[in-house]
Amino acid sequence: MKLKVVVAALLSSLIAIATAQARGPYGSINVGNWKGGAYTNDQTGEFTHCAAGAGYDSGIYFMVTVDQGAGWSLGFHNPKWSLTNNQVFEIALTFDGQRPFNVQGVALNGNLIRVPMPVDSTLIAEFRKAKGMTAFTQGQLFQFKLDQTALLLPTLANCVAVVKQQGIANAGDFS
Repeated sequence: MKLKVVVAALLSSLIAIATAQARGPYGSINVGNWKGGAYTNDQTGEFTHCAAGAGYDSGIYFMVTVDQGAGWSLGFHNPKWSLTNNQVFEIALTFDGQRPFNVQGVALNGNLIRVPMPVDSTLIAEFRKAKGMTAFTQGQLFQFKLDQTALLLPTLANCVAVVKQQGIANAGDFS
């Protein structure tokens, strides 16, 4: 139960806007090692996004979100990091040893980085089919085993579509 609370807090902070916090998860997403659900703005109660994440032995919790406008982001959280709010990171993402994609991440707080992704791109296609991903930034290489990402993105998109159509009160198992 404690893990669910931590996961919910991490996912909530990924989409936090200024002082507004997210609440959730509502419903559930269970795809491979990815766990999550739908989230709302804590102040207004309005639906904001669907997200799922997975923990790694490195201490990093890796998240994927799709917002109500179909925009998607990656998030990286590590409680040992000491980042500066709004600090920008150049990150090279590599999927299955192919050519790297250069993206930018922004620190949302002391231990969370958000990486907004293009909605329609080669990067999404590579992420969906990849078995592994590396993220290289500031002289450090982080490795991630990707599990069922081909199912994860459509599940997140389904979560967004269902909640937008039926409301957060009808959130169920989006998997």
